[in-house]
Amino acid sequence: MKLKRWLYLLHRWTGVALCLLFAMWFFSGVVMMYVGFPSLSQAERLAALPPLDADTITAGPRALLDRSSPEALQQLKLSSVAGRPAYLLQNRDGQWQGMFADNGEHIRNITLGQALAAAEVYVRQRELHTPPTAEARLIDMDQWSVSGSLHAHRPLYHIALHDDAGTELYISSVTGEVLRDTHRHERVWNWLGANLHWIYPVALRRHPSVWHWLIVGLSLAGLVSIITGAVVGILRLRLRKRYRGKDISPYRNTMKLHHLLGLAVLLPLCTYMFSGLMSMNPWGLFSDETSYRQQADHYRGIPSQTQFDDAEAIRKALRHHPDARELHWQWFNGEVYTYTINDQQQRDVIDAAAGGNWTAASQARLQHMMLGYSLIAAERLDRYDHYYYSHHERWRPLPVLRLRFDDPAQSWFHIDLHTGELLGRMTTKRRAQRWLYNGLHSLDFLFLIQHRPRWDLLVISLSIAGFLFSLTACLIGWRRLRPPPRRNRQRQTRRHEARP
Repeated sequence: MKLKRWLYLLHRWTGVALCLLFAMWFFSGVVMMYVGFPSLSQAERLAALPPLDADTITAGPRALLDRSSPEALQQLKLSSVAGRPAYLLQNRDGQWQGMFADNGEHIRNITLGQALAAAEVYVRQRELHTPPTAEARLIDMDQWSVSGSLHAHRPLYHIALHDDAGTELYISSVTGEVLRDTHRHERVWNWLGANLHWIYPVALRRHPSVWHWLIVGLSLAGLVSIITGAVVGILRLRLRKRYRGKDISPYRNTMKLHHLLGLAVLLPLCTYMFSGLMSMNPWGLFSDETSYRQQADHYRGIPSQTQFDDAEAIRKALRHHPDARELHWQWFNGEVYTYTINDQQQRDVIDAAAGGNWTAASQARLQHMMLGYSLIAAERLDRYDHYYYSHHERWRPLPVLRLRFDDPAQSWFHIDLHTGELLGRMTTKRRAQRWLYNGLHSLDFLFLIQHRPRWDLLVISLSIAGFLFSLTACLIGWRRLRPPPRRNRQRQTRRHEARP
């Protein structure tokens, strides 16, 4: 009886403490289905870039490459900065460098004038109707720029365009690229969506470790509340010897609704809370022992700087691709090649390494990299499946080659069959996370996400049921915490005064 008493008390007070949080999570989750956290997608970014003009290219990337060792080179592309062609180079430590391709001038610190010019190009390319003035300021971080992917570009220029949509841009002070755009409706809805769901105030997100363990702690407390509630609910349920001759629950009104509705939504409550915990990769459960970055570096090899195109070769390539928004350099087994990409995300490979036969070449390269382990399967994917799919505004290219190995991690590698790039690795742990997080939390099952609005209807229905259940908990919690009525307080006072 003492154990049961503590079980009741634990469920009661964890429920009182977390009921509003549960309701908030269900409500904000539905909002996030249609309004995600502000970002600049690949399609939006390319659409905001002007076509590269071959006649403006007067310098090749060699002078920029000389400032970085080949072993440290991670990425090189020709893009546009403030309306001018520019080479942008990223090292393996994540740091960026840049150089204008029209005069060979190195990009050191983007000025306010250059940031405003970049915003002007964005407005022109996106055909926005804006007032003649824009408000600009230099910031380190605000509510809409907390992402870790922006750290290498800080501080950021924040430019408010004051247009009808309330567009605000975030521009890198390192490269001059437009990194993020937000609109008024996104910002408003995100206060009801992602900011609530992820508990995302900027003051907290400045401290990633604190934020991480706060979410883990709240998720664990939520699981305790759900599990203890399930035990109490089952113990108090009578299907045979019913209460008062007909009721299966001893409670009435709101308590009865909370009891029965809680048992009805027990499974989605458990899966949502547990998968939310799994999204945080608590205690490194899904971290791999082998480094994917090292494997990707081995696959690509070390490029020779002499292989990178000079200005004349770049001009020639751009003349054959007048709609190109960017020119990317890539390397395979140390052999450098290029491809262009237009505003429709169409990629055209130029002088591909291995003759463009990526199926045989990438398989041989990965087998060499995975020396000591055998290739157990190779398959071409022309459409998405359970482990390689596009959803939640995340675009993934097709077709791809999947290579499976028998190493301890049971690694699966995906290779873009159009460009030869290594797109990622899925190990046993990552495949487990795919189901324990994406499967249980977002219901990312192909028979749902490929047949919308089937997915929408199911997720919204479960969220409404969870939200209503949470509201009953809020009402019970309020009744538990509110002060007693005035008449009861007077009776208690008289009883106290009447005591000797």
